[in-house]
Amino acid sequence: MDIENQLISIEEEIKNICENYTDDNIGGWITGHGSVPCDILFIGEAPGKTEVEEKTPFVGMAGKNFEHYLNLINIKRENIRVTNTCYFRPIKIKESANGRSSISNRTPKTSEISLFKDILYKEINLVDPKIIITLGNIPLKTLTDCKSIGECHGKIIFSKKVNRYVFPMYHPSSLTYNRSEDFKQKYIEDWYKLKEALETI
Repeated sequence: MDIENQLISIEEEIKNICENYTDDNIGGWITGHGSVPCDILFIGEAPGKTEVEEKTPFVGMAGKNFEHYLNLINIKRENIRVTNTCYFRPIKIKESANGRSSISNRTPKTSEISLFKDILYKEINLVDPKIIITLGNIPLKTLTDCKSIGECHGKIIFSKKVNRYVFPMYHPSSLTYNRSEDFKQKYIEDWYKLKEALETI
């Protein structure tokens, strides 16, 4: 089967899981985006509202941060592939006292990540990257034995789970939640470390 048909097959598998999922609330789904094959694969956690609307990973507020730092180390978006560990948008719905409901993102459950693990591995094998950059704890724990992002961000690791080099980074949205100068500096340093790693692989 050629690459195009394999990508269609992956999309059909994702669609089938999402359309038949009834364990909790979800708000749409997306697939990976970018070149296949590709040397650089970024893997996030799960899509948000804007990503689902535009059918592309990392296009919301976190996406703007992401693009900014890609530009910082001279990586063009068209030269990478971006995907997620969980392909649907996990949501929680809150009913207010006046009867209005609000929808927000939630972290995907372990069981939801497991639903897509085989598909994610298929996508990784199809993309055949020289390096995988995990964004946040969820893809990191899915692909490596690291316990937390805090202890292994900014270091290149060889993952036996996927037989590939993995470079863990904080999720771009973390800059929205942690506004300290120390954290921002650490985050920028990780991008420059990634640039160095890309020159050695």
